Amino acid sequence: MPQFAGTKQKVVNAIIEVENGKPARIVNIEGTYLDFDSAGKIQESLWRGVVEAMDTHDALERSKRTKASKVVDLTPKLNRERWQRENRWTPSQRDLDLICSNVFGRQDASKTPLRVAKGVAAKPPPLTYEAKAAIDEIRTKLFTVEGKLELLSEQSLKGLAFEARRLAKDDSNQLWLGVAEAADRRGEILARHRTGKGTWYASVEIIRWDASKRSGESSSIAHEKCNSKKEAEEAARKLLSENAKHFSAETSVEARVVCDLEWNSEEAS
Repeated sequence: MPQFAGTKQKVVNAIIEVENGKPARIVNIEGTYLDFDSAGKIQESLWRGVVEAMDTHDALERSKRTKASKVVDLTPKLNRERWQRENRWTPSQRDLDLICSNVFGRQDASKTPLRVAKGVAAKPPPLTYEAKAAIDEIRTKLFTVEGKLELLSEQSLKGLAFEARRLAKDDSNQLWLGVAEAADRRGEILARHRTGKGTWYASVEIIRWDASKRSGESSSIAHEKCNSKKEAEEAARKLLSENAKHFSAETSVEARVVCDLEWNSEEAS
């Protein structure tokens, strides 16, 4: 939802029990906040909220089980309250009445209808079966091209980009321009790693492994923007230490350091 990019919005989550296709009763209503990033997405903030929810809950429960003493650590309780303030809000009675009226179709619902938030991004044209099959085949070929470029040195990439542009002109095949641009980008990434200059990002990811499927789902939980590769390496070590608590037999914690070109590419995807 790009119209909400860079904002924090109040929303209501309602769990509704349905009988014969019609609302029968409202089981639960909860007020939450959604933090939209610069692109209007919420995936990363939702994941951070889930991780913080688990951390603060577990810490608070552990503190309750500790033996009573004259000195009481209020940190777990305060951290949990902070999480509640940043992620939850309490709907008013007017909010509850409005939701009930709209859910059950009461006469007064038309006077104050619920606001439904919809994305404003342009609706993409339908993807036909033939087009999807073509994209899948092209994607496979692109992986091969990308793999070839990753094996080349900076000097080789410069020569390849020059030749690709010549072929685009001589063969009248504009696809070569895409190859040339990909080679330029790969060469610039290698130059950034060689010099360590420019903007860099340190990040920590949690990977939740599914043993039955032998696969994992990765989510970034923390990142830091830095002014050099060396600074990013130091930041990554710090983030890794701070988030080591998330490690378990089913969950791994990994630190990464990438330049802005690699980071921007991942953000776009």
